[in-house]
Amino acid sequence: MSSFRMEGILSPLVFSVLAFALGYQAHSFFAGPNPSLLTPTDSASSSTLSPKSKSKSRSKLSSNANPPSIGSGSGSGSGSSSGTDSESDAEDTAAALSSDLTSAKFSSGEEMKLVLVVNDELKMTKGKVAAQAGHATLACAITLKEANPRLFRAWQNQGQPKIALRCANTEELEILAAQARSLNLCARTIRDAGRTQVAPGSKTIVGIGPGPARLINTVTGKLKLL
Repeated sequence: MSSFRMEGILSPLVFSVLAFALGYQAHSFFAGPNPSLLTPTDSASSSTLSPKSKSKSRSKLSSNANPPSIGSGSGSGSGSSSGTDSESDAEDTAAALSSDLTSAKFSSGEEMKLVLVVNDELKMTKGKVAAQAGHATLACAITLKEANPRLFRAWQNQGQPKIALRCANTEELEILAAQARSLNLCARTIRDAGRTQVAPGSKTIVGIGPGPARLINTVTGKLKLL
């Protein structure tokens, strides 16, 4: 009798539990996932950005894709900033080419060098001298490479040796350039544009060579090292 009663009570209870469970599963299936349970990735992909948010995102991407260039500003106070007088440079090129740069005679393995003579009268800073020396080296190298490629290669193959010397003033600088050209050596006088430390048109450095050291020494052998 008691067994019959227990079975009568348990059967409706079990049925109710099963019905509740099935109903809950059906509700969860048709209702879809709860937005609050989505992961951050799912939430970002399933939502739509507002126009304002899109604008901010595009702006951020643009700034990251195009960072500001370094050193693009004009800057100030650069003591080594330098330039040459373009008109004077053209005149000096013509003067250098007036010499017969192809006539230089040298033997295989003979010592080569390029001499850079600094005008000591101008009292240039180290940075300024370095910039002017760069102008002179490039001017001499380009001029000789076009006029006498064989001599240029001989100097280049020896490691492009350069010697920095000093002269007393502009007058001596001009004399040295004239002497070098009379020997058919390449001589390039650099005139500054006057943007920083010296007056426009100042003759800052004369480059002599590249060429045979024995020949260049006849011009610059008595000068002191810089």
